[in-house]
Amino acid sequence: MTCCFTAHFPEFRKNQVELLSLMVLALLGGKDVRHAELAARFPGSAHTDSVIRRVERFFDRHPIQPADVARVVLTLLPSAKPREFILDRTNWKYGQTDVNVLLLAVIWRGVAIPLLYELLPHGGGSHTEIRHTLMDDALCLLRAADIRVLYADREFVGYDWIQGLARRGIPICVRLRSDTLMDDWTAQDWLSRLQTGHAGLLVDDTVVYGQPMNVVLTHTRDGEALLTTHQNAQ
Repeated sequence: MTCCFTAHFPEFRKNQVELLSLMVLALLGGKDVRHAELAARFPGSAHTDSVIRRVERFFDRHPIQPADVARVVLTLLPSAKPREFILDRTNWKYGQTDVNVLLLAVIWRGVAIPLLYELLPHGGGSHTEIRHTLMDDALCLLRAADIRVLYADREFVGYDWIQGLARRGIPICVRLRSDTLMDDWTAQDWLSRLQTGHAGLLVDDTVVYGQPMNVVLTHTRDGEALLTTHQNAQ
């Protein structure tokens, strides 16, 4: 771990790299980010209050940005490329305050590992510009060719958004709304053509949000329309 941190934080001295490594190990062991909990898990005989001050001085002098953490995470993952990513949003209330987070994660062994995020200053959905900014931040850490696919729910659709991903060379697999136009028909119109006894319908090379895509249309076990589209890298 110290070798990895030394490579990514060349400005850190040896003792600072060792401290960062100890903090990460303490975080993994205690699953708690509070400084007191981290300090209590440090090896050695130093008093907890002394270790807390050491941790606080570290972050005061060496603030670590989300991109720094994301770069290390991508380096530590197995070398298989390209990788799958997922875009999601979570929203909850802390008292009367909205906590609304737009998050980009990398998928590893079926687990989504957070990489980059944007805190939205409002409740509800995200704007296209914010999503593009988040993807541009990701492209500062990796190439578009390293992204096998970006998964997203039907909240993340729209002409400008899909066109922006295409310009960046990022392939997307996204769930569609039933009123989404596929060529000149809505997705629901296409789904109505599904014959009795057939599990689903595959529509090849149809235009969705101005881009050629392959669309799968089917129903869930509860009878809800399930419409997904995949766009290949340009």
